[in-house]
Amino acid sequence: MDEVDGIILSQLRMIGTNLDDDIVSLKGLTTEALVEGCARCINTIHGDEKLSTKLPKAMSARFRVGTDLANALKAMGFGTDVGYNSFLYSSENDSRQILMWLVERLPKESSAHSAEVLDTKALLQRNFARELAQRNDTLWTPSFCKKDGFAWRGEKSARWQLEGAASIVRYNAARTFVPNTSGGAVSSQEKRYYKEHLELLTDQPPVACDVPASVLEAVSTGIVAEQEWDLEWSTKGVKSGLSEKDYHAKKSKDVRQKMANSLRKAVMRCEAEGKRAEDMLQFLDDFADADTGKSSKFQNQEMIMKQDEADPNAPKQATEEEIKEAREAEISGLQATVDESTEQLNELKAAIVNFTEGFTRMDQEATDLDEKNAKKEEEYKTRKKVLDLLPDAENNIARLKEIVESSSKRIQALAAKWEARRGELMATYRQLRHSQGDAEAAAKVQLEKIKDIRAEMKEIAEGAKDKDATIKQLAANLESVQDQMGRTSYTRRIMELVRNIGKQKEDIEKVLIDTRAVQKDISQLEEKITRIHVETEEMIFKSTKKDEASRKIYKLLADMKETCETIVSTVDGTGAILREVRELDEKIEAEKNKNMDQNVERISADLQMMKKENAGLVAQLRQS
Repeated sequence: MDEVDGIILSQLRMIGTNLDDDIVSLKGLTTEALVEGCARCINTIHGDEKLSTKLPKAMSARFRVGTDLANALKAMGFGTDVGYNSFLYSSENDSRQILMWLVERLPKESSAHSAEVLDTKALLQRNFARELAQRNDTLWTPSFCKKDGFAWRGEKSARWQLEGAASIVRYNAARTFVPNTSGGAVSSQEKRYYKEHLELLTDQPPVACDVPASVLEAVSTGIVAEQEWDLEWSTKGVKSGLSEKDYHAKKSKDVRQKMANSLRKAVMRCEAEGKRAEDMLQFLDDFADADTGKSSKFQNQEMIMKQDEADPNAPKQATEEEIKEAREAEISGLQATVDESTEQLNELKAAIVNFTEGFTRMDQEATDLDEKNAKKEEEYKTRKKVLDLLPDAENNIARLKEIVESSSKRIQALAAKWEARRGELMATYRQLRHSQGDAEAAAKVQLEKIKDIRAEMKEIAEGAKDKDATIKQLAANLESVQDQMGRTSYTRRIMELVRNIGKQKEDIEKVLIDTRAVQKDISQLEEKITRIHVETEEMIFKSTKKDEASRKIYKLLADMKETCETIVSTVDGTGAILREVRELDEKIEAEKNKNMDQNVERISADLQMMKKENAGLVAQLRQS
């Protein structure tokens, strides 16, 4: 039965039943797990969630859940009599019989169902639901009983659980750098930098708790950049007619050109600002007479103070208050001078602006006059030529006609040559146009093929990603499921069970054949004995009338027949008693397997609980 129990438990785990890993047979199945497994099987068969998978704590609700399960089994056609006690106070055999019957009627895995089971999103949602259900069943623990939000939960498979928001940290991502050696060859300098100077990824963020957020941010940024590049290449890169490498190089060149232009403008602007600053500094230097050798009052005062320090016996020339007043007077005078100079500078700037505008206006007027003079000169030259031809008009007219005729002939010859050349050029143009059209058509065909190939590549890549995710999920499920056998092992066990059942069936048929043969021999012997007895009795009875010994023999024969019948009936009774003993032993074994002692204890505990609940209800009624 271990193989059967293993198959049943595996099926229960596959439909989402929350079973502990240490349960390897139905003997260790608790009442809660049995109720959940049966409810999930029935819900899976019907395709709905009508039956509750959780066993409540109140006894009335427990009986109602057990009754609902029993009614559902009866409605589905379960042959054996079943009730709420089959779930609340079940035995191992009853549990195995019910679960085997339900597992046999579970829907087969279709392609869509398999895809749904293997889907990462569906599995993630199922894990979320299972975790939330476990959290919902646990009791709330106050904060002072937990350290940093962690609590020890579970009975058989206890583990640490995170509760509350006490240990939640703020999401703060720092910039990280990871060497990428997949793009091509790496220089020795880069390798040396990576080996000797580049910090580990876990040491790059300034705070240790920022490492997960930083890694997540870096990976997300890389994925987004790859998606944006794929989108740009599929929309703009393919239409450009360039290869992916050439398009990337062209884009890099354009970006560098834009950056160079921006930097060039910034440098020019900075140079202009620096020139203006230098002009202002030169103006201030000139204003302060820095180059004329004249000394200001400040310089004179400093020279006096230095002289005083050099000659300590010399009398003091002025007090600090006098020096302060002198400085303020000098500053006010300099400020007035600066204001006056600023005003003069503004006036000069205004004069320069007016002069520049006047110069521009005069330059424009001079340009207009030059254009008018050029036109007048052309008109003058034309009229002068006409006036020069008037004295000898007839000869000039004839000469002009000859010139016109020769020009016409030359134009006609050039026109003929142009037509011939034009025909050749048009033929070449048409040929090139036709070849260009063929090239464009071929390019369009190639472009469509490239688009189709890229679409197939995307589909293949997405399929590969889905398959990778499926493989990872299956590998995780395989690691999480302990002490479970694969499909091949289950198939092998089932085939072994089928072979064992076939052998047992053959043995039973042999026993039945032997039994029939023995019964047939017994019947033949009984008939033979009966015929012999009848013949013997007739023969002896005929001789009893003449011989006294025959009478005694006849009586002994009757006594012997009675004694044999008594012996046969005794043997038959002994066999019946032995059969009854075997049946009683089997019933005793079955009753032992029903765990009546545990069921009696459960019933007693449930009875005490019901009494407490009734007493509580009575107290509430009395209070109301």
